[in-house]
Amino acid sequence: AAGAIRPLVSTVIASAADGCLDHSLERARYRASEMPQAFLFDIIYKAYQQCTDYDLDYGTECLHLALKYCKTNAKLVEGTADLWKVTYKRDLYAAESIIKDSLSQQVCVISTGKEAVAQVGFLLQESLKSQITIEAISLSLCINDSHVQSSFSGQCYNFICINDNKYDIQETQQLVDMLEKSNIPVLYPVVLVLVHLDISENISFHVGVEELTRIKKFARDVKNKNILVYSLLIQCK
Repeated sequence: AAGAIRPLVSTVIASAADGCLDHSLERARYRASEMPQAFLFDIIYKAYQQCTDYDLDYGTECLHLALKYCKTNAKLVEGTADLWKVTYKRDLYAAESIIKDSLSQQVCVISTGKEAVAQVGFLLQESLKSQITIEAISLSLCINDSHVQSSFSGQCYNFICINDNKYDIQETQQLVDMLEKSNIPVLYPVVLVLVHLDISENISFHVGVEELTRIKKFARDVKNKNILVYSLLIQCK
């Protein structure tokens, strides 16, 4: 048997019959028992077969039940700060907040197309690296490049793709297909930000209604796959 432990944060005290303080535990000598815990099936099964109603109501530590009824000393393993038991509904909210915060700290930047686009990708990486972790950056590579595909197989949920093809739905579809085929768990939405650089000499700046409609429809369709697509057009003069 084995279980994760963490240092005690709150002081554990016992009250007397009159409701006043009886004594307190020395926090340095004790630890908080957290999840996960691991048992051989026969051990935990035997412990629960022998435990009493009192154990079920008050003996909430399974590691202690294994020790009490099966003489099995559990190995205690120091856990990280993001481990705790989910007992109340608020614990679920806290866990979700920590996971979301962790997911927002990584981004994969992919630059495709001309040298100017690759330079923008490099500058973006330089500006972001002091604030978040840059999972990967691929310069001047096509979407099907194996280096880009390997970046999609990690645990990154945020992607920024920079190119010089104005609203190329086919290329975007390739990115979405790669995300779907990757090993990324779908517990939380994947964010895909498409940055389209207009580096042409033409100073006019116009996006037709038909293009906007096509982009919005595409974003709505992939949202059903838990992928959030955002598109940004930047004109470079």
